[in-house]
Parts: sequence; C-alpha cells; structure tokens
Amino acid sequence: MDEETVVHPYLSHRYREREFLVRATPWLWRREMPGFWTHAEVAALADDALFTALAERGLVVSRADVLGHIARMPAGGSAWRMSRIHWVPAVRARSLSAPDRDFLGLAAVELWRRLRPDAPPLESLLALLADADDLPDDDATGRLGGLLRFLAAARAKGGPDSAGEIGGVRLPLGEECVRLGIRALGLVDDHPELAAEAIAEVEHWLGQVDLDEDTFLRRLLAMVCDKLGRHQEAEARLRVALAQRPDVAATRRVLAVHLHEHAGGERARLVEALELWDSVRRMDEVDEDDEDADVEEALFREIRADIVESLRLHDAAAGAAE
Repeated sequence: MDEETVVHPYLSHRYREREFLVRATPWLWRREMPGFWTHAEVAALADDALFTALAERGLVVSRADVLGHIARMPAGGSAWRMSRIHWVPAVRARSLSAPDRDFLGLAAVELWRRLRPDAPPLESLLALLADADDLPDDDATGRLGGLLRFLAAARAKGGPDSAGEIGGVRLPLGEECVRLGIRALGLVDDHPELAAEAIAEVEHWLGQVDLDEDTFLRRLLAMVCDKLGRHQEAEARLRVALAQRPDVAATRRVLAVHLHEHAGGERARLVEALELWDSVRRMDEVDEDDEDADVEEALFREIRADIVESLRLHDAAAGAAE
C-alpha cells in the first residue's frame, strides 16, 4: 500500500483496514499489520502529538513547513503524494520501515485537512468512497448513497481535467460509476427514488470515462430506466450505446428484448428485435468447452422463439382484421 500504482495508496490502506479490522477484529489487524496505525488512530492525535510522532520518525517540520509543502502541490492534490515528494527524501538517511512510511502518508493527510480546511486534500474525497465501502454488505442503500456522495463531491471539485485527473491524480471514476449503476439496478424495485438519483448522477459522467465504460453505463442506465417505467428514455439510451459500439453483443441483446417487450403493436419493432437477436449469434463465437454453453443455447432459442411467436400473432391478427 506504500506507493501509488493503479489504486491510490490511501484507498489501499483503507482496504487493509476493512479486511483486517472493520470486517474482522483488532486482533487480526495487529497480527497482519504489525506496527501500522489506522487512519482513525492518526486522526485522534492532537497537532503537537502528530508533529512529535513525525519527529520520532526522523522528520522535523513545523506548521509553516507543512503549509509550504501544501502550497507546492496542486490545489486539492494528494497529501500522501506530498509526503513522498517532500517528507520521505528528508529522512532518507534514516531507514524508514513500511509502517513508518505509511504513518507519514496518514499524517500528511491529517495535517493537510487541519491546516487547510478551505482546500482539503484529495484523500478527503477518497474517504467518502472508503467510508461507503466500509458499510455492511446488507446496507445496500447506505452503500449506494455513499457512492452518490463521492461522485457528487468529485464533480464539485470540477471533475477530471483534460488529463483525466483530479488534483493531479488519476482516479477510477468510470469504475465507480459502473458500481453505482449496478447497485441502482439492484435497488430500483424497492428504492426507485435512489435509482433515479443514480441515473441523474451517472448522466454527468457520460462522455468523461473510456468508451467501453461509457457504453456499459448507457446500457445499465437503460435497464434502470426500463424498471422505472421510463421506456422511451431506456430505448434512446440503448440506441446511443449501439451507435457507439455496434460490435457489443450485450447491447444488441438488451435492445432486442426491450423492443420485443415494448413493441406497441408495431411489426417493424418486432422485426428489428428479431434481426438484432439473430445478429448476436453471428457475432458470438460458440465455445464448445464452456460448461454453460448448453444453457446459453437454450436461452437463445427460447427468447428467439418468443419473438418469432409475437411476430406470428401480430401477422395473424392483422390478417384477421383484413
């Protein structure tokens, strides 16, 4: 968790806390992470105690020093990164253990929060995400609400810049939007108001994530809209997703089913549904070694038969009317 790679180290630290403390016991944390502090323990230290703890690790700094270091970082930047740029080199002569390096990161987060409450570090934003993930698995509404707060706060920071970064750090915002959409889909029946909030929030991020995530998000939002009874909006979102990535079979499947279920007595919609459904088979490569291949084949044939039967009934009714 010491260095930034794909996941920001503050989130890596909070993940370890979640794994060994939040969802386990203090005993497990002490066994698995000997010498490491939790973010709450560091936050509980008074200012003087924080500076003393840093000095014990070979870093002697004043409030003015820390404010100067913050000033050299991007606005709303990463306090953890600040500790690596300005603090670790200052104590390089001293061999810092992994727990000590981790403490420097957590202390930087806490001091930045306190000394610059008007412009908190990036980790204050990441804490919203970590707090949401700390909630119990069965608190689905709380976890969805936490994701909503995180993404709204990221927007309030101006969202990603032209380099796709916030405060000089690239964040997996597309992944979090996808998680939000999946959770909204699971809660739409019992909490339609939360699902609607999720649609509105994800809408802000469309076009700001990579194309695959964007297409998946549009498909997810369409499914949520469908469950909310917003059928025309669902179809519009699916058609945009299909235009973006016509090679994605999943979008064709969902749109085909949607057109079939909401044909509105129009033969053209049933014909399009069948064409889309059959096009998926032409795109998919059948893996004979896949243990689910038989189930998928049966499902394909079942849905296709339903569409064909709807077309037959439509034509029979039209013929009888004539």
